[in-house]
Amino acid sequence: MTQSSDTAARKPDPWTCTLSVLLVLLWAAVLAVLLTPEVPNGHGYEHSRFPTMDQGGNGALRHGHLLLGGWMLGSVLIATFVSLLVCGTVRRRSATNWRAATFLVGGLLYEGVFGMLCYSYWDSLSQPHAAFIGSFPEPLSWLLFGIWFVPGFFIVVYVVFFNRWIWPPDNARQFAELIARSSRSDDPL
Repeated sequence: MTQSSDTAARKPDPWTCTLSVLLVLLWAAVLAVLLTPEVPNGHGYEHSRFPTMDQGGNGALRHGHLLLGGWMLGSVLIATFVSLLVCGTVRRRSATNWRAATFLVGGLLYEGVFGMLCYSYWDSLSQPHAAFIGSFPEPLSWLLFGIWFVPGFFIVVYVVFFNRWIWPPDNARQFAELIARSSRSDDPL
């Protein structure tokens, strides 16, 4: 009886709620993309000279209807990734607002670069001549130099703060004690 009353009085865990909402949004985005009707010749059509090869045709007609769903799916995936990182590093008992703020900045940077990738691709579909950044088309530049490098922010945070956020000395000590206690209580075979 006391267990059920304790469970009813307990507040819901904010991480469980956040990750549950993100999971529902993730499934909604996946379903939205999967249920988007295909356009005729969406996968290309037969090439006039090489019948074994397909050619793409008008990119705006083939991809325009998927851009919003793709952007939503990618944004929810990034939010889930960053939320899982925050969930694993931010402890409830300590004042860690700046830890969460660090991951929020990284998440916003990641979302911003992904948004620019989607926007530049959408813009390139309606332009007769592609805009270039350096020697690459603009969407490819956002992919190569944005999407591929932004996770480096999280890698640097992980490496620099590993001993304080991920595996602090107290956790290492508690883990060693658990191993010692477990090995003492094991029955010999």
